[in-house]
Amino acid sequence: MSPEAFKTFILSKKGVIPLPQTLGQHLRNRRLVLGLRQEDVAAQFGTLREVYERWERDKRQPVVSEWPSILSFLGYYPGAENTPADWVLKARRILGLSQYAIGRMVKAIAKDVREWEHGESEPPASKQERIKAIAMSPLVVANAV
Repeated sequence: MSPEAFKTFILSKKGVIPLPQTLGQHLRNRRLVLGLRQEDVAAQFGTLREVYERWERDKRQPVVSEWPSILSFLGYYPGAENTPADWVLKARRILGLSQYAIGRMVKAIAKDVREWEHGESEPPASKQERIKAIAMSPLVVANAV
């Protein structure tokens, strides 16, 4: 058995999901790979084990201010990055900002940001460029993680 095949076998025995689809699956995989308990990870995030456990089971989503530490733990962004709505959400999560706060950064009102984030409308080209730059910037990600 090759070393890579052995590693895959061991990880599968630990319960690591090969192609995680949800935030909870990404969090669980990372925790298992690192050999940590839920209590350990919860303490890193400054939250209760019960709250973290609900994240892993996808029964609760973290608030946006908790996302920078989650991204730091994972080392990557686990969500979609295809549409302007995805970029708005990613930019907010990377920075841990409210819709109001990200709106101030791009000179828009919170209502517009909410509509962009939910795909009800798209940001004007100039604001879309700014949001995408925030969401795709390696410097922003590096500072957040």
